Amino acid sequence: MKSLTAKSRLNGRTATNLSRNTDAATHSENIRINSIQSAKASLAIDLNATANPKHNTRLFWNGNVLISLETTNTDCTLLLAPLSHEVRESFKQAIIHYRTDGRLGISSIRAIIRTLRTAAKAHPTDIIDTNWIAKSLKEKRFRKNKTAIRLFLEYWKDRHPHAITSEALNLLAQVRSGASRSDNVNSDDPEISWLTDEEFEDTLQTTWTHYDETGDAQSALLRLLSLQYARRPSQLRDLKFSDLKTGSGKNHTDAIENEIHFPARKEKFIDTEFRGGKIEEHPIADHLWHLLQIQRNKIQLCFESVLHTKLSDSQVQLLPIFTTIRRILKACRTLENILHLDPVSNLGDELFHLDPDRICGAIAFKYDLTINRDSTKPPTLPLSQRTGKPIHIHAIRLRHTRIRQLARQGVPRAILSHWLGHISDQALNSYYNDPSEQARQIDELLAPMLTPIAMAFTGTIITTDAEATHPNDPLKRLDFAKDGLLHNLGRCGKFSFCATTSIPIPCYRCRNFEPLVDAPHEEVLEALRFRQTQEQALIIKSGSMRNLLIPIDLSADIRAVERCIAQCKLKRED
Repeated sequence: MKSLTAKSRLNGRTATNLSRNTDAATHSENIRINSIQSAKASLAIDLNATANPKHNTRLFWNGNVLISLETTNTDCTLLLAPLSHEVRESFKQAIIHYRTDGRLGISSIRAIIRTLRTAAKAHPTDIIDTNWIAKSLKEKRFRKNKTAIRLFLEYWKDRHPHAITSEALNLLAQVRSGASRSDNVNSDDPEISWLTDEEFEDTLQTTWTHYDETGDAQSALLRLLSLQYARRPSQLRDLKFSDLKTGSGKNHTDAIENEIHFPARKEKFIDTEFRGGKIEEHPIADHLWHLLQIQRNKIQLCFESVLHTKLSDSQVQLLPIFTTIRRILKACRTLENILHLDPVSNLGDELFHLDPDRICGAIAFKYDLTINRDSTKPPTLPLSQRTGKPIHIHAIRLRHTRIRQLARQGVPRAILSHWLGHISDQALNSYYNDPSEQARQIDELLAPMLTPIAMAFTGTIITTDAEATHPNDPLKRLDFAKDGLLHNLGRCGKFSFCATTSIPIPCYRCRNFEPLVDAPHEEVLEALRFRQTQEQALIIKSGSMRNLLIPIDLSADIRAVERCIAQCKLKRED
């Protein structure tokens, strides 16, 4: 009995232990399954695990201030203060996401914000409705940028429907955009339109003189490259030493000149990231290439002094051509303290490049952009003959000027458009509109038909001085000098004073000229033909200082005298 009882107890304990082991195994399995499910859930929830950290750390809000590490900050208090907390926060999120989604670059987003901020300053509002849009559209800048503004507002409304009314978006969609074409090129204002040849030469000479006196290669290079190529300030700002091409690195290896490759910036309705667009390649002259090598050495020494390390040639290629010691120090602090990156391993970062506004100010002679210290006082530009004030320079004005200069040299529009970096030939109209050049082109087309009329003699032939309009006025007599003698050609029939200095040659094309029928007009024609022969010889003379683009053409005067001789002959026959 004892043995049976003991066996029963043993079996009971075994069953209990088995039950406990089963429960423990089940519990352990449940924990394992829950852990797996939890892990899966965490992976599914972390949807931003693969997001680009650059977008999350380089553009962010600090209160109502939009912080951009690559450019300057933008205070949006005037725009955001009247909005409710919910709408204000939704606007901030929409801006960050709009940038993260790659809809626009930071410069274009800042332009939208600044336009909205200006409109909000003039018309404070807590909601964007048709009334606010209608008032804002009266501003030229708002109307010009209304397409970009509408696209962002639609993006915002999709994420926060109560911030903007549908009627406001419909109004924006229906209203025609403001003219995007610059009015400067058509303006007669000598402060904003193209520079005259004298103003351009004075600016160029001042730039070189200032460099000779100061040795400031950076300021000189910014101005000389702008005078030569008329690139946008943002393109000059984006330049790296890797953009300087020589030898086998050139695209046109058969050409003698070295090359400079400008990173393109946005075309109309197109936005690009930092150095993300196409390349605009140009040959570069030796004097600019020499200055760029001087600049390369200075920039390299500047980086090495800050980083306390020697840079290799491949590392120097990554450096910006234009920067300052302060910009380098600030970029290093940002990379290390905010982005947690090693500056030496990120020498190609945009943070080392100057803000485009700084480039623009140096081009405009507002200050000198020296490398190793704060901006210094720039030279004073010479006085303009048109205004009596110092010549006014800015980047867009130089684009107008260079395009006008090239067009007057006969460069076709298609090449001018390519030279400017435009995709569309129509974009050229914002920078170039020369009525004189248009008149020249029209004249070339109509010359075969109109030349006999336009260049013909139109005066009235007289037989004696008594038939003249002013027979007794000695100042109206027109003489031709030959062999030390004055030969009477006729008289001027004009009542007022004539400002013509080279009398009497231009008089043959004047309707007020009254030539004598028996005057020695053939001798005038002979003298003109001899002078034209001399002019043509001077054009091809080696070393001549003559402007080859504007030779003296006497063909119009020759045709007018020939016409006068023919009519005098008919007069005598009658």
